[in-house]
Amino acid sequence: MSEQLLARAVRALCTAVDGEGAMAELAQVLVPDAVDWCLVDLLEPPDLVTRVVALGAAGPLDLPLDQGEVHARRSSAQTVGVLSRLVDAPGRRLRLTAADLAAAAGSADLRTRRQVELAQSLGTTEALVLGLVRGGDLLGVLTVGRCGRGFDDADAERLSDLASAAGLALSGVRLRELQRSVSTALQRSLLPPLPVVPGLALAARFVPTLQGLAVGGDWYDAFPLSDRMTAFVVGDATGHDAQAAARMAELRNLLRGTAVDAQQPPAETLSRLDRVIDHLTPELSGTCVYVQLDRVERRLRWSSAGHLPPVLLRDGVADLLETPPDLMLGVRVGTDRADHERDLLPGDVVVLYTDGLVEQRRTALDVRLEALRQAVQALSGLDAEQLADALVQRLPSGDDDVAVLVLHVEPDLLPRRPPCPT
Repeated sequence: MSEQLLARAVRALCTAVDGEGAMAELAQVLVPDAVDWCLVDLLEPPDLVTRVVALGAAGPLDLPLDQGEVHARRSSAQTVGVLSRLVDAPGRRLRLTAADLAAAAGSADLRTRRQVELAQSLGTTEALVLGLVRGGDLLGVLTVGRCGRGFDDADAERLSDLASAAGLALSGVRLRELQRSVSTALQRSLLPPLPVVPGLALAARFVPTLQGLAVGGDWYDAFPLSDRMTAFVVGDATGHDAQAAARMAELRNLLRGTAVDAQQPPAETLSRLDRVIDHLTPELSGTCVYVQLDRVERRLRWSSAGHLPPVLLRDGVADLLETPPDLMLGVRVGTDRADHERDLLPGDVVVLYTDGLVEQRRTALDVRLEALRQAVQALSGLDAEQLADALVQRLPSGDDDVAVLVLHVEPDLLPRRPPCPT
């Protein structure tokens, strides 16, 4: 096994985003240049084994049924078969020559016999069974074999070093997956149920990013301010790490309290929120669009703190409600903030969203915003739930979290209040 091949294998481990993907990439590098076949099994508590790779020189191995299909789970695996020997082996490494395999074929342990029969059916001259270890914990097993030739000491050492690197990579992947699952669960738990608003159909979606630990601070919110006024928010707390969900919750709760306490227009509410942030949590920042809907006046009023423009769909035509940008929250107390208004008609649809829906590397934001506008327009006629689903399926790049809030004005929205008699 050459140094160049070893370097390729390490790169494959470093670039994979999940455990199974890392092991599959590793096998593709090793077979057939370094070994003739490769098996990888991952171990999970309490005592389960998942076979994630079974690869030979001609492609995926057609394993006998009694060996289990790829991804098959087996319990009590560490007490039987070759794995039970690996657990106690020095360095978690077994080197099995053709003579060793022949001797093991007569084992009283049925599992061992079947595993050896598999290796022999592949024409194996020598096999290495290598533990994927991190901190003394056995995370998986890499088994490789050669046919018609054995491993020299240098190759055996390089493959053992590679197994050590694979154990570290697997440990890192599992840690990131655990951290991400906790952060995403927290983020989802903080997203509220939508209120019932007469005459208004609401739909919301939250889709976490698929990229590593890039958990963001995206959120949506909707809450009543009075019998006739409802507040809607979509925002993004600064950060893409495990603390972003907590910052999102803090920003959301501060905005809720500020909005309900004084029930002022959106721009003044966001200005008051700036003062609260500066006094209590000066490290907090983010963008949001804060919307108030007066059902009696059929009037939408909003203010944007550095956020992307809402989309209005009316009579099959979608428009971006673009306004001069205001600063994001938490940057400067006393910054000028503006209110914007638009009267709504029955059938109108308003879409609020976070940047994960439109931002994409190597594509200008204006281009992606136009793609969003065209998508909303092309999807006119769908109800709120269908539109929300279609947008999160069609547009996101997967590089960031996505929050979407859709407001559909139904025909039975309360009529405008008649003018007072003079």
